[in-house]
Amino acid sequence: MKIRKITSDIPSFRAVKFNKNFSIVLGVAKSRGEGKSHNLGKTTLIELIDHILFGSRDSARIKAIKENFQSPVFTVELRIDGESRMIVADYSKKKKAAFPTETKQAYEYFIRFQDDYKDEFRKVSIRGKDLSWKPLLLRLMGFNDRPLVEKYEIEATIQDYDKFIEIAASSGMKREGRAEEIARLEARRNELLGAIGSLDFGNIEDSTSAQLASEIDDRILAIKRELFIQRKELSAVTEAIRNSAFVEFSPERIEQIYSDLNIYFGDQVKRDLSDAQEFFIQITENRTTALNAMKKRILDRVSSLEEEVSNLSEKRAHYLQLIVTRDSIDIYRQLSGQLAEAETELSLLKQDVYKESIQTATNERNLLRTQQLTLAAKVAAEIDEHDSLFREIKHHYREIMAEVMDIDSEIVIEKNSTGNLDFRTVSWRGQSPSQELKGEMAKKISCAAFDVALRIVNNDDSGFIIHDGVIDNADKNIKKKFIEAMKRRSVEFDFQYIMTAISDDLPDSVEDGDVVITLSDKSERELLLGKSF
Repeated sequence: MKIRKITSDIPSFRAVKFNKNFSIVLGVAKSRGEGKSHNLGKTTLIELIDHILFGSRDSARIKAIKENFQSPVFTVELRIDGESRMIVADYSKKKKAAFPTETKQAYEYFIRFQDDYKDEFRKVSIRGKDLSWKPLLLRLMGFNDRPLVEKYEIEATIQDYDKFIEIAASSGMKREGRAEEIARLEARRNELLGAIGSLDFGNIEDSTSAQLASEIDDRILAIKRELFIQRKELSAVTEAIRNSAFVEFSPERIEQIYSDLNIYFGDQVKRDLSDAQEFFIQITENRTTALNAMKKRILDRVSSLEEEVSNLSEKRAHYLQLIVTRDSIDIYRQLSGQLAEAETELSLLKQDVYKESIQTATNERNLLRTQQLTLAAKVAAEIDEHDSLFREIKHHYREIMAEVMDIDSEIVIEKNSTGNLDFRTVSWRGQSPSQELKGEMAKKISCAAFDVALRIVNNDDSGFIIHDGVIDNADKNIKKKFIEAMKRRSVEFDFQYIMTAISDDLPDSVEDGDVVITLSDKSERELLLGKSF
């Protein structure tokens, strides 16, 4: 999938036609002493493409376009499998992503904005916990990510069990006044036993029926005791679901508060708050899923027990008809039910009501921990035994870093005994580790080299890469080497490389045809959208 052109019904919009393999979106610097040019439209162009194709969030630039132009329409023309496809985005209507989530994920590392060069592996756009990005990265590196996904899911469930056990234990400790309650129930039980004893059952005509009725009573009593436990546990789980574990907040409301106080609210603060909000949402969803699963199991068990009680009660009534007078049946049925309830509550008050539910949850959690270790071993084996594509990625990354930055470097996947993974880049001089990759420009080129290496081995669709401002502030020699490296590889491996750059010290090796649009603020008509706002 290559981008051929982007156009708009906005009369002042400057349409851009991209080259098949290598394109530069150029910004002309202001005159000397005025600093670098900004807000020309370089980044806006990239954000429009990302927004139209993959449904990314509305950035400040996208919102500004919607506010300053009435119902704008943009069209991106793509080349897919040799055929042209038009993607139209009408901003007067609710926007839908042009491609499914799987395609969006596949392009996660092929569009980088100016604040995406601090880490090769976790971009600013990646939100949430490790589950939201590490399996994706593992998959792009040629590994089977399923064991890692299952391990993360099990770990989330283990955390939910830990929380449930904590809630159940806390609820059990909150019980007060046990002695007084026990005394009251014992008195009530004695009253019920006396009332039942005073009933005139007449002559027992069938001793077998009497024995069967007694056995059924015992079974009903045992079931009702279990029902009591299950309902108490259901109450605790329902309460846990109803009470969110995290504070709900809105980044927009916090931004309004800052605005009211005339305090600067920067983009990074917005992103940090959005990340935090996404984190809270994910944790709450994981916790709720586990608790809902517990609740369903409890409800199924309660339903089964209630059905069994109903069936046994019918049998008991049948046997009692053989041994008691008809007038005594209803009285006995009422009193025995009350006695069973009193016996159950009394029994449970004399022990820890939540002991059984906590023990069950603990046992299930321990089983999950065993599965967690098994999956950790599978993750380690997958990385050790199926690394052919990963070795190819490392080879291309190392070549680019040596060619552009003259740095010996490597991509490393570190794994520990619990199956957790860390992705790192390391560098060395001779036989000794170096700190060269910590430099700002080295890190930017490292990010770009990683993306290109990924693209080379994940290029079934002859796709594109877009890097915004990747060589801004680099020295002329690095710019020259980088552009030459990207041009040569984009042709050799048939992918499309698009970069934005400023005109200062652009190397002579850049040909006129490489630049697909030149943006400047010398006049409004030279801006991307034909006006400043």
